[in-house]
Amino acid sequence: MKNLVIGIFLLSVTLVFAQRDDSTRITNDYSGLNSNSIGAWISNPIDDGVDGSMYLYDNWKSYAIISTQNDKKLIINDLNYDTKNNKFCVKVSNDSVYVFDNASIKEVRLDNKTFKEYSLQGKRTFLEVIAFNEDLEILKWHTKIVKKGTLNPLTQVKEKDRYINKEILYSKKGNVIKELKLNKKAFSNLFSKDAKMVLNFIKDNNINIKDEKRLQTILNFQNSL
Repeated sequence: MKNLVIGIFLLSVTLVFAQRDDSTRITNDYSGLNSNSIGAWISNPIDDGVDGSMYLYDNWKSYAIISTQNDKKLIINDLNYDTKNNKFCVKVSNDSVYVFDNASIKEVRLDNKTFKEYSLQGKRTFLEVIAFNEDLEILKWHTKIVKKGTLNPLTQVKEKDRYINKEILYSKKGNVIKELKLNKKAFSNLFSKDAKMVLNFIKDNNINIKDEKRLQTILNFQNSL
């Protein structure tokens, strides 16, 4: 039965290995991943009794492009991010996942998110790139924490613990990564001599700096100065 499940999975995976002027399409052949030493099969973590999961997405329906360190591209459906172990993986069956080797990954585009690996608090960690220009990057760390279930005073039944999302924004200038609060003072400090013009641009264009979708617009403007 497991072989049948894996066989069905292989039919849903398309791998594209692309270089500057030459590309080779490998279809329905998952052995290409193993032969290129970019990951390994592991057992799916057992149920820990906590509602939800440590994965970024509750389901595995996604579209992703993994760019490798040797400038190849893998186009894969159903990729997810393990927030606990800092790994990208594909679920093949209830008891088996394929985990990609972080050392082989340059960049991951997962649906509308882009991830790169950075050194955060002395540890290599994948962060989402929210916005960037020549001098500055705004990044987001995705993790999950366990919210303890509460005791119902009427029934005396305790709710199950559950995973909830936790996100922290960071700014990166040079090799320095700092936690970022999206308020006017902290945000303006990112732009040094350009701060006044950037703040005027934000005001003139009625931009809410807490709207992460508009941050790239702001960084594009600062880059044009």
